[in-house]
Amino acid sequence: MNQLFLWLGLFEIFSMAAIFQMLNEDSGRTPGDFKLDPLGFCKTPELEADYKLKEITHCRLAMFAFSGMVTQAVLTQGPYPYL
Repeated sequence: MNQLFLWLGLFEIFSMAAIFQMLNEDSGRTPGDFKLDPLGFCKTPELEADYKLKEITHCRLAMFAFSGMVTQAVLTQGPYPYL
């Protein structure tokens, strides 16, 4: 457990450095953009915009589905699904 806290703490330290750089300097970095594209899927700006839109759409749908599962478990007083 201590090792987990150590690695997560180090990750947070490096993340905060990037966030402060984005907020206080003119780095050109947008929020949430970690430039992680190791396979080169986003070759053009149009394709990158299309993937960003798809990511937002699918993530919102997943959050809506999860909230529906939680609401059903609360209203029916049943066990939480998929545990």
